[in-house]
Amino acid sequence: MAILLLVALAIWSVLLASTLLDLPHLRDVLPARPPPDAPEVAIIVPARDEAHQIAACLRSLLSQDWPRFKVICVDDRSTDGTFEVASAMGDPRLEVVRGEELPAGWLGKNHANAQGVLRAGAASWLLFTDADTVHAPAALASAFGSAQRAGADLFTIFTDVRAESFWERLLLPHVLSAVVAMFPARMVNDPRSPLAIANGQYLLIKRAVYDAAGGHAAIRDRVADDLELARLVKAAGRRLRVENGRKFVSVRMYMSLRDLWWGFVKNASAGVGGPLLALAAVPFLMVTVLPFFAWPFLRGPTLLLALAACAVALGQRLFLFARLFPVNPAWALSLPIAAVVFTGIVLHSAVRQLTGRGPIWKGREYPYGR
Repeated sequence: MAILLLVALAIWSVLLASTLLDLPHLRDVLPARPPPDAPEVAIIVPARDEAHQIAACLRSLLSQDWPRFKVICVDDRSTDGTFEVASAMGDPRLEVVRGEELPAGWLGKNHANAQGVLRAGAASWLLFTDADTVHAPAALASAFGSAQRAGADLFTIFTDVRAESFWERLLLPHVLSAVVAMFPARMVNDPRSPLAIANGQYLLIKRAVYDAAGGHAAIRDRVADDLELARLVKAAGRRLRVENGRKFVSVRMYMSLRDLWWGFVKNASAGVGGPLLALAAVPFLMVTVLPFFAWPFLRGPTLLLALAACAVALGQRLFLFARLFPVNPAWALSLPIAAVVFTGIVLHSAVRQLTGRGPIWKGREYPYGR
């Protein structure tokens, strides 16, 4: 027991140190106005069964303080009237595309994004964003300004993740904190490091860089399309930049435990590098939360070890919560429960892929699951 507690303390100490080192690199996107030579931007929104929120997303995009842009909403074979809701907006800067049947070897979101790019015209920048996002009027100008200052070829942000239900508050901040810990901004932003990630909720990329990387055709069967596109771009020697854009873009990712579960089942194995690595992560996750469940039964030095590990773990979460997640800090105490639930998600994701079934999302099974 003492050895496992020491391992847990060591893991959380490394994560806390990494988080503290990373905080200066989680820079805020600064407010900006469009430059005089603002390029044309094509904003691409893939949407499948988003009738309940697509109008709010598109309205916010059409309100961007930017002189030259068009919004392309690609309806990915929705069954709920998404196409009709989007089409009813009737703005000349908005093109609503009825998506084509999904070809063999493609995943739905990748295919929808690729169809959007085909309608991007002469735009020299592409902005890929999700249908559940809402954008402040200055979002594009501010993101572009930050990208220009950093010399970024691909610019992405952490958004303001709205957590409104019990399960959202319990799980989302912890799961996303784990993602941030796995992909430290200081390394993602460092061109000398191969580490790469992007947030598909807001991905601003130079058109020429996107085309040179092969676009979504190069990642047509990849579940974590944002991660894979970022890897392609950075591997080609292009500059990747991530910043904190919570002031400019908000998102409510999931609205129920079922959506949370399947949403992360879809991405969990791909995010850690495949189902075998996901399985290997399960005992790692369980060791990290062992101190929270063990301390009531311990005495003496082992109790002190467990309490120290708990304190360091909660400290790591509190620093990230304060920087990135607008929830009451008391939700940090839900870490052990969230970790157990997420372990179940990771295990489910790995088993589905190893048995050839792949994840299911919005009525589609993704057999490639990579």
